[in-house]
Amino acid sequence: MSFAASSIRNIAFVGHPSAGKTTLVDALAHLTGASPRKGSVSDKTSICDTEPEEQDKQHTLTMAVVSTAWHDELWNFLDSPGYPDFYSESSGALFGADLVVGVVSAGSGVTYTLRKKMELAKALGRGRALIVTHLDDANADYDALVDKLRAALGETCVPYHLPDASGPSFSRVRRTIQDPESPWRQKLMDEVMDSCEDEAWLAEYLEKQEITDAQLKKLLPHALCQGTVVPILVCNPNTGLGLPEVLEFLEHYAPGADEIVFRNKQGEQVKPDPAAALVATVFNVKSDPHVGRVCLARIFSGQITSSSALVGPKSPDKGEKVGGLFRLVGKRREPIESAGPGEIVGFSKVEQIGFGQSFTTPGTKLVEVPMVEQPGPTVTLAVLPKSRADEQKIGEALHKLEAEDPTFRIQHVAATHEMVMHGMSDLHLQIMEVRLKRRFGVEISTSLPKIAYKETVSRSSEGHHRHKKQSGGRGQFGECFLRVKPRAEGSGFEFTDAVVGGSIPRNLIPAVEKGVRESIAQGVLTHGEVVDVEVEVYEGKFHEVDSDEASFKIAGSRAFRDGFMKANPVLLEPVMELEIHVPTHSAGHIFSDITSHRRGHVLDQLAEGDGHVTMIKAQAPLSTVMTYHRDLKSQTAGEGSYSMRFVHYAQVPMNEQQKVLQAIGRKHEDD
Repeated sequence: MSFAASSIRNIAFVGHPSAGKTTLVDALAHLTGASPRKGSVSDKTSICDTEPEEQDKQHTLTMAVVSTAWHDELWNFLDSPGYPDFYSESSGALFGADLVVGVVSAGSGVTYTLRKKMELAKALGRGRALIVTHLDDANADYDALVDKLRAALGETCVPYHLPDASGPSFSRVRRTIQDPESPWRQKLMDEVMDSCEDEAWLAEYLEKQEITDAQLKKLLPHALCQGTVVPILVCNPNTGLGLPEVLEFLEHYAPGADEIVFRNKQGEQVKPDPAAALVATVFNVKSDPHVGRVCLARIFSGQITSSSALVGPKSPDKGEKVGGLFRLVGKRREPIESAGPGEIVGFSKVEQIGFGQSFTTPGTKLVEVPMVEQPGPTVTLAVLPKSRADEQKIGEALHKLEAEDPTFRIQHVAATHEMVMHGMSDLHLQIMEVRLKRRFGVEISTSLPKIAYKETVSRSSEGHHRHKKQSGGRGQFGECFLRVKPRAEGSGFEFTDAVVGGSIPRNLIPAVEKGVRESIAQGVLTHGEVVDVEVEVYEGKFHEVDSDEASFKIAGSRAFRDGFMKANPVLLEPVMELEIHVPTHSAGHIFSDITSHRRGHVLDQLAEGDGHVTMIKAQAPLSTVMTYHRDLKSQTAGEGSYSMRFVHYAQVPMNEQQKVLQAIGRKHEDD
């Protein structure tokens, strides 16, 4: 059965962990016929939390889509993780939705995680609503919570539901607009009318200060799309109290898939026209042990069929034929023949289209509708397979996980000869390690990665080495004198031949250079590369019989080491730029920690979110921020986030250099 975009409801549920998002989606799935029974997180029957890791932790870790046809409309409920560690999953849910519902536990109140996700929904131009859960908790206070929501998310947040009480006495909800005594009634109508473009209705409202049910049904979805109102609803998804009222609101007022404006990369609107060329974007990738790679996509225009060939940015011109087209009901796949604008569909066996990539059909111009930019990873661990069998499988397994999650990355670091995995947090990488074992049978051990130090010199010097070896028969002999000089930062290595008079034959000079280059690559103080030096060979001695390339290579290498150690050598360490987002009340402590304990300095700061959040831009050595995620979480009660990127190398202070050399310094022997 095909659906017009106007009859499709795509609704994402976001919020902090344990707010009740998954329980709410399970309840809605049961009410709308997607599930024959109401699933439960606690007894591991949730229609959404189907991964073993989710069931063990009883927390959502991956996005789930529950699709159902109900009352002649197609509903897609998107459940997303509460943990910010799984950003690609939650941001994908926001991208695919038309209405974003923030689920707020009355016990937890307004959290940093909720605020960030609702701000992202606003930035994406999605309609927004809030649902308060756990209002029957002993310490719940609905009125106080509403005030906090308005302070944190804006005064467009207005109660659509009014509970009869807070705490254990909570027993029913009523619509604000039906309560003439409520002070919120007029505010709700004012916010709705702010989006009205009908002058006759505006004039009527100014005169009567009333909205009819017909007007509300027409205006409220538009107000949600325009962001002039963020209605606050109430329910208890465990007991079902208020749930019919929530579903009634979603049925009458959730915007259809034709009402949210989507734009391509050039800023042009993509209209939901089923007769137009196919425009769609993958917003989630899953790995299925039976069918392989599964892509979830939002269709913006055109049609996709079960026999379509698809073309993405990296696909061959002829495209790749889909292995199956389906709607998702949690883990269950329901095959379909075709889908059009507004639909969320899954397809399999297309390898050249990945997360965040748009696609079309062969012979059609590719129109890209970009997703939200994904943050860079903040946590890194070195990976070592536990067995020879694991070593053979680990590369392919890690890259399959990498294809699912753009915030998880694999890198082979040449400087340290390590394989490292990058992620958003310790929990993120722990889950990846568990998946490696469960899905692919690969076991690993992890540790903090080595830091790729570099080495250079700070003054000029001279080095010398005579290599002489006799072992019976032909011997070995080569002697070099050279100068080592510092060069400008970033200028690299330069080798100069200044030998005159033939003290070293011309044909043996390249051997000297080769020896120097090998020492530069291997490092002298540590195993770090030597950078920004000039080496000038100016004198030497040779023997007519015993001198050869091998002898002068050894002489050149050891003469360089001699000169390097006399040139006041210094270590260079990678410096990272951090962009830190923290509650404003924590900013002072973060400043102090960066400057006093991490040898860093603050570059800039900026107020965000009406002053509730402060963005701090700073630089600090990598060695001091390798476990920063743990410290920031502790310092901000879990409400801070950050990203970091490499910017440059800087000299290690001499007292710190001594500590590094004691820990990882190498010893060179002359034989």
